[in-house]
Amino acid sequence: MQFYMRIFFICLLLCQVLSVLLPVRVYQTAQNTNDRLTRKADIHFTGNVDSSLPLQPSEVITVNTNATYQTILGFGAAFTEASAYMYSQMKPSIQNQIRELYFGKTGIHYTVCRTHINSCDFSLASYSFDDTAGDYSLQHFNISHLYKWMLPFIKDCLKTSADSVKIFGTPWSPPAWMKSNGEMDGSDRPGLIQDSRVFKAWSLYLSKSISAYKAAGVPFWGLTVQNEPEFPAPWEACVYTPEQERDFIKNYLGPQLQQDHPNISLMIYDHNKDHIVDWVQAIYSDSEAAKYVAGTAFHWYSGPQFENVEQAHNLFPGKFLLASEACNCPGVVIDSWPRAESYAYDVIGDLNSWAVGWVDWNMVLDPQGGPNHLEGYCDAHVIAYVNNQSIHIQPSYYYYGQITKFFVPGSVRIQTTCGSASCTLWFTSALTPYNSVVTVVMNQADNSVPFTLSYGSLVADYTLPPHAIVTFEWKNIL
Repeated sequence: MQFYMRIFFICLLLCQVLSVLLPVRVYQTAQNTNDRLTRKADIHFTGNVDSSLPLQPSEVITVNTNATYQTILGFGAAFTEASAYMYSQMKPSIQNQIRELYFGKTGIHYTVCRTHINSCDFSLASYSFDDTAGDYSLQHFNISHLYKWMLPFIKDCLKTSADSVKIFGTPWSPPAWMKSNGEMDGSDRPGLIQDSRVFKAWSLYLSKSISAYKAAGVPFWGLTVQNEPEFPAPWEACVYTPEQERDFIKNYLGPQLQQDHPNISLMIYDHNKDHIVDWVQAIYSDSEAAKYVAGTAFHWYSGPQFENVEQAHNLFPGKFLLASEACNCPGVVIDSWPRAESYAYDVIGDLNSWAVGWVDWNMVLDPQGGPNHLEGYCDAHVIAYVNNQSIHIQPSYYYYGQITKFFVPGSVRIQTTCGSASCTLWFTSALTPYNSVVTVVMNQADNSVPFTLSYGSLVADYTLPPHAIVTFEWKNIL
């Protein structure tokens, strides 16, 4: 017994010694300072809380590397035609800067990106890859439209990327001749013409899209069945009920993809969190449909509703959850701190509710928040000014980057708790594949908040400025 006690105390002493030598790297973005993903002075773990700080139990954030949750897939945004067009209008040095911001070694490391199959609202006009009515065998299918802006933009970014990038496609609307309303914009209920020839043709169309992108040098990792299937939007849309999407997957799309692209990760839903539970129950409860599906995509527009995301996980833990679209609207608000905080709040909340990643909407827009062929303008992290060939980086870029740059693919979320339910800070943590611990903490208050970071028997003190977000990174020694 004495031998084991000695070993215990030696290990405890060694841990204390290591803590003195163990730096915690600090990166911070704050409204009232010049910090923008800025490397700050390192802090160090010690064995004691600094008693000079007026700390309460609610201000102790505890990180537990032994309690693990989901594996992180990655973070990113969408390759839209609007962004591709804006990129094309900028001189090469600005294009390089845009790519570096998102994909380069010094950027925020996008690794999961979405793109629209056919046009979407953030296209300059509506288009499809086959406008020949009744072409059920798709003899006239071609993606030549993409060669003007989209493919050059995507391929430039892939070449720049310091990491491998997983791309998934999403259709907003089938060609007009496949739809019950006869138009790409808007949707009747149901959206597709209820004819097996149409179901087969649309399944083949999606499969051929994957093949065509790959042949053009842009391989897909995944596909969602339909963007916002509950919304008969004034732009490109196609409405499904959960049961209609289930049957389309089971009888048509699933078998087609299994035959042509068996490694594609198919995702259901791709709409707001309010009804995510209804959709996963309807589709995953059918084993024949569920066998073709890898996960569920969802959007943020109905509010945080993190409890719904967690319930979807608890019901079907074998299917991943991916936040696939978010943006602040209407229009562009330059240097909006509330919009920046809304990003980090949602990303952290989704991660803490089992999401494996988070995908923003447009990468680059004009100062109005377009182009958008229906004038539905929104914000973006990067605003491009064609007239003077410059860009403006929004605070949301830095807030998002405080997470995306450090929660690298393959990281595993770990337990992070606060001293009480009254804790005003918002936080999450992960253990990276490099055995580093990463903890992100956000302060949305108008005052500075001192707190203690607790790790095993070690603690480190920090004071977070008002309206600020900080990322801590240290080598795991426990």
